[in-house]
Amino acid sequence: MDYDSDPTPFYLTGSGTGMLLLHGFTSTPQSVAYVGRAIHAATGATLSVPLLAGHGETPEALARTGYKDWLASAEMALDQLRTDCDRVIVAGLSLGGTIALNLAIRFPDRVDRVVSINGSTGIYRPDQVASLFSAGSEAFYPGIGSDISHPTRRETCYDRIPAGTMRERFVLTCATGLMLQELKQPILVFQSREDHVVAPENGSRIVRDVGSSDVTLQWLDRSFHVATLDHDRDEIVTRISTFIAG
Repeated sequence: MDYDSDPTPFYLTGSGTGMLLLHGFTSTPQSVAYVGRAIHAATGATLSVPLLAGHGETPEALARTGYKDWLASAEMALDQLRTDCDRVIVAGLSLGGTIALNLAIRFPDRVDRVVSINGSTGIYRPDQVASLFSAGSEAFYPGIGSDISHPTRRETCYDRIPAGTMRERFVLTCATGLMLQELKQPILVFQSREDHVVAPENGSRIVRDVGSSDVTLQWLDRSFHVATLDHDRDEIVTRISTFIAG
């Protein structure tokens, strides 16, 4: 099996420490599978990599979902992992990072540590926001996937994004950003210096605004947005593995 091309969700049983690893907006578990499996091999942690609602099918299927559905997918996976493990780390890429932050804030009794990889907290250019509310906006926007510096690796994702889900993403990212001060758990933040999907200022905002006293920011110098498939993916594995053991 070529795990770099497999978009299906998976669950790997391991120790009493578990990690929930979430993919990004319009993507699939394929984007985080390498990192997740390598962390499982290095630490023995139980690993859950679910598929968010509306993903892994068609853009039209995504159009029938919103932020409540995406959160519900993650919450269901968190509940299962918490049943099997007495300690849980929640991690995610892009919108998955946003959801990881959101879960840690709303369920502090179920989430022990947090990892955000190029997570969005609602920092957008004015033109990006204005287009979401234009009366004559298109039903679909062009896809935003595979922002990767590596010359041969690609992300399995939609090539079109339903306009309504862009608005749903806006609500979720902005609301999560406003709640950051309520996040008290240890947190590890990865941020690519060159990211064409999520403004790098999001990483700085997370470490500035969270209420945790245990905060680490790791800048990624060789990767674009989908860092879990890019040049820095092994560094991400090493640093998360150490963070899990802390």
